[in-house]
Amino acid sequence: MNFLVKIISFLSLSLIGCNVDSSVYNRIQGDALGTTYQVVVKSESYPSVIKQSIDSIFEVVNNSMSTYRPNSIISRVNQSQNPVKVDSHFIKVFKKSQEIWKRSNGYFDPTAGSIVNLYGMGPNSKIQSINNNKIDSVMQYVGFDKVYLDQQNKIVKTKKDVYIDFNAIAKGYSVDLIKDLLIKLKSENFLIEVGGELITMGKNENNKKWKVAIQNPIELDSYYSEIILDGMSLATSGNYRKYRIDSETGVRYAHIVNPINGESMSNNILSASVIASSCIEADAWATALMLMDPKEAIEIINFISDTEVLILTAINDQIIPIKSDGWDSITR
Repeated sequence: MNFLVKIISFLSLSLIGCNVDSSVYNRIQGDALGTTYQVVVKSESYPSVIKQSIDSIFEVVNNSMSTYRPNSIISRVNQSQNPVKVDSHFIKVFKKSQEIWKRSNGYFDPTAGSIVNLYGMGPNSKIQSINNNKIDSVMQYVGFDKVYLDQQNKIVKTKKDVYIDFNAIAKGYSVDLIKDLLIKLKSENFLIEVGGELITMGKNENNKKWKVAIQNPIELDSYYSEIILDGMSLATSGNYRKYRIDSETGVRYAHIVNPINGESMSNNILSASVIASSCIEADAWATALMLMDPKEAIEIINFISDTEVLILTAINDQIIPIKSDGWDSITR
């Protein structure tokens, strides 16, 4: 996920003070999960203490699900031919991934990591030319039905070279964990953003509902629309920032790869923005919907409670929006 969301209510405040003023909104920020994060929160807790707790959450998530850490749980799963016992965080993300994999008809699939690596956009990637034979050789390891969680909380792979990558869902899960932390700290007004995935609760420092803007995918220095985000999560995925160009053929490969056929995404969808009650769901659906036929995508989302989507497509450089039934009502 990229920075496709701009926070309208931008607060530039000191992170640490001698006394904690519960009426002050503090802005806490840092680097995590290969991106940046920021939290704007009204709290009686010291900002330094909150930041330490947030960074601890990211450390736990990385140790569980970072494919860039050779000793993480997910790396052990990917490297091992035998079942690997996983922690509670891995289990929650695995089960949610399995749920959305089924509901999206296979378009959301963390085992597409093998294909992502083939296209040179994963942690174990080598830049190489792509052809159908290479795609076919890797596709035998793609499919969430090739991996399962047994009764001992171990991940079992039916083929040893199956490769799992939670990159399209881990940021959203982290946002939800930070939300739970702030609620435990009795904070009722905050905005959490990790790499463009975000969630809000309560009101901003102007005593108004949080307002955010979705970036214009054609004119990147502007935004397409402003929306009210009232106690909900928002995630946006797009195909115009992260990509790789084959140095030999000049072919442009988008960072989102279709797990159904192994092809780099190729359609007229510019971005998909999803609002959901949890950020883990918004994050995963934003990726899946980029690959789906917009009509099919809207039909699926319309049957899911507390979930709405805005898909921005393009015809001759003109943006054509496609919305789920409740998008306009939930964003006002």
